[in-house]
This record gives sequence, structure tokens and C-alpha cells, in this order.
Amino acid sequence: MVFEKAKLFSPFKLRMKRLSLPRWSLSAGGLVLALGAGVVIGRISSPDEGGNGSAGADSSRTAGRGGSLALTLEERARQRREEGRTAAHTADNADLAQIMSSTNRLERTQRLLAFLDRLPTDQFAGVYEEMRNSPLAGIQGSERSLILQAWAERDPLGALGFLQEKGAQDWERETAVATWAAKDPQAALSWALSAEDEGGVNNWQLGVARGVASTNPELARDLLAQLEGRTRDRAIREMEPYVMQYGFDYARDWIAGISDEGIRGEASRRLARNLTELDPEQTAAWNTAIADTELRRSVSEDVASAWARNDLSAARNWVETLPDDTKSEAAEGIARHYARQNPAEAAQWLAGLGNNPDLDGARRIFIEESFRRAPEESLNFVANLSNERMRNEYYHRYVSGWMRNDATAARSWVNENSQLLPRHIVERANR
Repeated sequence: MVFEKAKLFSPFKLRMKRLSLPRWSLSAGGLVLALGAGVVIGRISSPDEGGNGSAGADSSRTAGRGGSLALTLEERARQRREEGRTAAHTADNADLAQIMSSTNRLERTQRLLAFLDRLPTDQFAGVYEEMRNSPLAGIQGSERSLILQAWAERDPLGALGFLQEKGAQDWERETAVATWAAKDPQAALSWALSAEDEGGVNNWQLGVARGVASTNPELARDLLAQLEGRTRDRAIREMEPYVMQYGFDYARDWIAGISDEGIRGEASRRLARNLTELDPEQTAAWNTAIADTELRRSVSEDVASAWARNDLSAARNWVETLPDDTKSEAAEGIARHYARQNPAEAAQWLAGLGNNPDLDGARRIFIEESFRRAPEESLNFVANLSNERMRNEYYHRYVSGWMRNDATAARSWVNENSQLLPRHIVERANR
């Protein structure tokens, strides 16, 4: 993927001053741990292993000069530092083993956070690699994520370089770079835009989108123009909860602030359901005011569906007020829920919306959703489809399905409605 570096930070520099939200931080309460008792993550390497540490060298030099009194102040200080590191290494191994064997999740998380806080930066790689290679790696995802976040917070380039060299799962890429992006969005984005990633979604860039959105959704919105294809679509989905947390007005204005028409349309469709959950009446008014007909139609189905789930009557009333070019699409969102709740009333309501051929989408949804609960009601409604070929296909499909489940009832219905059906369906039912 090729990007123009000159355009990289222009929106970022502006947005960094416009909105200041709480920075990302590790949260013990937000982690769900699944650990096996007695699991030891591994040993942290020590510069003194094997008896070749500098403390031993100091002893040799001291002996040659007649004892410890001959040590210079600098040598004594270095010896104390090395002895301290050796003691800390021993304590860390013991602490980590105890942490991972604890059955108390909250205690385990708190102690692991404390352990990571004192872990030397150059030892993160060894700890993380051993966890990845552990036989219990499949159930240590939360602990691995916690360690990876702490590492990326301390040394992002080291953590990302490790993942590039060793190979990484999607969540590892996203977690590491999201941690960096929450702290330094410009540096993280610059790195991610030049980092290769296989597949249709660039997880490095997706991680940046999530990390930036966690601290500054407006800045993240500007980032969307730097992304492409499925990566951009996924990025909008990742940003959604961070946008919605500030309420309806903020989310609506966030969408309106997207300059690119195509991206704005995708964000409108993506956030429509959550907007409806927050305030269905305001969302309906926002939807109705969308100037682009195709976008208004597309969004209306999501709005109607989300509204019908909580207040079917209010949602029906709104759909009935829409212009025909929007009503037909919005009716699809109603039909799905209405058919499951009350097929007879749903059929009557749909029939009352008129003969617009565009309503065939809603009619098909009703037939499909109501068949299992009310096969006769479902088949009776097939006659409302405006397209003859589609009517015959639905008769064939659902009569055949009904014959398999209740041949007597299906045959009776076919014979009563034989004048509506293709001859081969009647003959087959009575064969």
C-alpha cells in the first residue's frame, strides 16, 4: 500500500489540540484471565548465569590486589549493582511463579502488573517468547496481552520488531501498535503506514486506528482518509465504541465531520444501529434528513430494525411517514421483527403499505421469517410478490419444505390454492 508522506500528519497536528481525552492505561479490572493453577511462565535471563558475572571478576581482581579493601569506589558501586540485579532476578522468578499459580484472578492481575512495572526492559522479549511457546499458550491470552501492552508501552519498537521477526497473530499486531498509538499517534501511524502485512486487512494500521480512537476519536476520524478498503471499513467498526461513549450529539457530529462522502456513508451505516439505541426519534430525524437517496434508504433499514426491536409500534409509525423511495427499504427492518412476533398482523401491515414493487424486499423477508412458525400464513402472502418468477420460486421452495414436515397439511393447502400455483407444484404435491 502506498501513501503520500506529505499528507501524513496534517490533520493530526490540528486535531491533537482540539480534543484532550484520558490517555490509555493498563486496567486490572478490564482484564479477564483464564489461568491453570501452578503454571510457571518462565525464567527471566540474568547477566550472572553460569558463574561468569562481573561480581566474580571483581573478586579475582580483589584477590590479586590483596582483598576487598583495595577496591576502588567505582568497583564497589558496580559490585553492589550486580549483586542487587542478581537478587532481583531470583526474587522475580519466584514472584512470577507464585503469580501464575494463584487462583485469585484479581490478586493475580494486580501482582502481575506490579511484576511488569519492575521488569527490566531488555527482559520483556524473553518473558513474552516463553509465554508464546508455553503448552498453555492457548489459555494465557489475557496474560500475554497484558505483558505485550506493558512492553509496547515501555519499548514499542522493540515489541513490534519482535513480532515482525517471530511472526504474530492479528490480535498481537493490533494490541502492540494500539498501545503505542494511544501514547504517540503520529509515530505509530508513520511506522504502521510503512509496515507490510499479509491479507486483506492491515492489522498494524487497524491497531493504530483503535489506539488513537481510545484517546481522541476526532483524530482517529482524520486517520480514516489514510486507510483503504477493508482496513478502513474495519477501522470504522473499531472506532465505533469510542465514538458512541460520548452520546448521540457527539456521534452525529463525528459522522458529519467526515469530509469524504464515501467514508461518511459507511460510517453512517455502521453507527446507525447504535444511534437508534441511544435516541430512536433523533436518529429517525437524522436519517430522514440525509440528502443522498441511496444512503438514506440503506440507513433506514438499520434504524427501523433497531427501533422495532425495542418499540415496534413507534417504528411502524415512522416507516409509514417516509417517502416511497425510503419506506420500501425501512419496511425490511420492520418485517423481520414483526413476522416473528405476529405473522398475521405483519402480513396485514405489509399489504397495507401499497403495491410498490420495491416492497418485494420486505415481502420476501416476511415470507422467510414467518414460514417456520406459520407456514400457511407465509405461503398465502407469496401472492403479494410483484415478480412472477420470484413468486413461483417461493411457492416451489416453501411448499417442498412444508411437504417434508407435514405432507397432509401442505397437500391440503396446495389443493385449495391450486389456481395460484404452477401445475408442476400441484402435481408433485398429489403424486
